[in-house]
Amino acid sequence: MMKISNKKCYDRREIITILSALGALGATGSLLGGCVTASPSKGVIRASGEVLLNGKLVTAKQLSSGDGLNVTNDSTLSTGSDGSAVFVVGKDAFLLRKNSKVVLNPAKVNNLISGLLLSSGAILSVFAKGNRWLRTPTALCGIKGTGVYLEFDSERTYICTCYGTTSIEAKADPANAETVTTHHHDEPRFIYNADNRMEPAPMLNHVDPELIMLEGLVGRKPPFVKQD
Repeated sequence: MMKISNKKCYDRREIITILSALGALGATGSLLGGCVTASPSKGVIRASGEVLLNGKLVTAKQLSSGDGLNVTNDSTLSTGSDGSAVFVVGKDAFLLRKNSKVVLNPAKVNNLISGLLLSSGAILSVFAKGNRWLRTPTALCGIKGTGVYLEFDSERTYICTCYGTTSIEAKADPANAETVTTHHHDEPRFIYNADNRMEPAPMLNHVDPELIMLEGLVGRKPPFVKQD
C-alpha cells in the first residue's frame, strides 16, 4: 500500500501518483481498493460497504452500470460500520466516512446546497465559492468556499479548516465563537458537547490525497498544490 502523508506542496507528478494509488484519476471513476465507482462526475461517485441514499441501499450494480446515482440538494446519506461514499453535488464534493449520517440542506437555486447537518460520524468536504453552513448537533461552521473535515461523536465536535476561512461557534453558546483562516490544516478545533468549550486540536483522520481527489472531481486543486 502506498504511504501517504501531509506535506506543504505537491507537484503535478506527485498528484498523478497519488490519484493513481487512490484509483481516482481525473473526474471519472475507476475501481478504488475494491470499491465500485461510477463514471459520472456528479451524484454518488464511489461506494464501499453499506451506503444508504435517502434510506435505500446503494448497490454495486447501480454504480457499475455507469449511470451513477443522483444526489439532490436535500438528500440524506448514511453509512454502516463498513461503509464509505464519495459524492458530488454541483461543484461541491464529499467523502463520507463509516458509521456516519449527513443531511444536505438545499439552496434556492440550481440544485446547490446551503449547508449540511452531520448527526454522526465524519465527512470531508470541498466547496465552491459561496456561503455554506455546516452543522453538528452542538456546533456551527460558516464557510465561503474551502475544504473542511468534520467529525461528531458523543463527546465532541472536531473541525479542521483544511484551507480557507471558517466561522466556528458552539450552538448553545454563540458568544463562544472564532474565525479561523488557514492554508494547510493549521488550526483544527474541538468543541466539547458537555460545556461548549472550544480548544485547539491536532490534525486527525484525514489526509491531503483525499482533498486532492475530491477537488479533482470538480475540476479544482487545493491551494497547497503547486499551480500550473
